[in-house]
Amino acid sequence: MADLVRHGREMLEVPRDLLLGRYPDFVTGGALPKGHVPVFVFHSLHPDVFGAKVRYLAENGYVTLSADEYFQVLVGTRPAPERAVVLTFDDGRGSVRTVGLPLMRRYGMKGIVFIVPGRTASRAGPLAPTWDEVREGKAKAEEVLQRENGENAFLSWEEIEDLSRSRLFDFHSHSLSHARVHTGPQLEGFMTPQLRKGYRPLDVPLIHDGGRDLPASEVPLGTPLFRSEPRLSESLRFYEDTSVRQPCVALVNEEGGQAFFRRNGWEGRLRRLVRGRLPGGRVETCEERAAAIHRELAESKALIEERTGKPAVHLCYPWHASGPTARRLAREVGYRTAFCGKVPGVPITLPGGDPLAIARVGEDYLELLPGRGRAHLSSILRHKLSRRLGGLWGVKELG
Repeated sequence: MADLVRHGREMLEVPRDLLLGRYPDFVTGGALPKGHVPVFVFHSLHPDVFGAKVRYLAENGYVTLSADEYFQVLVGTRPAPERAVVLTFDDGRGSVRTVGLPLMRRYGMKGIVFIVPGRTASRAGPLAPTWDEVREGKAKAEEVLQRENGENAFLSWEEIEDLSRSRLFDFHSHSLSHARVHTGPQLEGFMTPQLRKGYRPLDVPLIHDGGRDLPASEVPLGTPLFRSEPRLSESLRFYEDTSVRQPCVALVNEEGGQAFFRRNGWEGRLRRLVRGRLPGGRVETCEERAAAIHRELAESKALIEERTGKPAVHLCYPWHASGPTARRLAREVGYRTAFCGKVPGVPITLPGGDPLAIARVGEDYLELLPGRGRAHLSSILRHKLSRRLGGLWGVKELG
């Protein structure tokens, strides 16, 4: 039922935002005035879908800006080039290199990758194959296309260093851990094997145990997951005790661990254990919240600079969520920009606008930019509806 409600809300989001004027004029068939630089956001990349988008940009004379170049446009120290856009890639997903690198190189594009250094691993050995190697017959397509469903869904430090050397990508902060935190004792679900795969760990709220926050790979299966919000929001974290967690984890362990979740009715059994037993706990103080957010912002910046040897002065808020504390600390830590999603009253951030509240547009709308072969909004909306219905009924769409 929760998925049904969420997908229904998502399908209504675009018509609502169109009526409220929250998209740039080009999305509804208008022009792209001189000096307007739209910023697009990507996550996972598919060679056909992403290839069509960068080809559209190249064939219609668009140019891409680096993070520093875009900042200079915003603060007025350089003019915006004609038909300039910014391409941003959230999370540091593996397809940025395996799919994005060959296509960005082929079409002369550059982009900004917001990575999560607290979830970034080092992996020795050869780098993962790219789509160019698939085209040359040196690698299998499935190996590239299915990468983000497995354990190595995110870029490794070695891949980040390789991409940085290409000069096609800047690497900046998506916070240290892209964390969510519990904000109350209302049950929302349980830790399952699926939440350990691909980039699903980003959805798992921090679980405190033994004096530390556990990565998703270490959160015991069956652990109850409660109401949560992004760590960089203004919400105060709820530290639940283990009184409700223990019987749930024990039941899963007694009945085969992962095998427990392959049986019909597993969720109902866990919910019956929790029913009427709200966990106790405590809510963090405002000072603890500020310290945690400062760590997310400062340590992320330091790690990226250490590994790439370049300044990391641009930030993207995970889930596009930030509270007054995060916005204040972002300035204090030394970030020059902060990228968001939709910004109230700002369909597109213009020169002179707030560099710490940059509006971005979803990748779906890129081919609505003026140019030869321009798409129609109706076709984009039909595609989005089909994709979300596919997600609702369990159909996996690549890209």
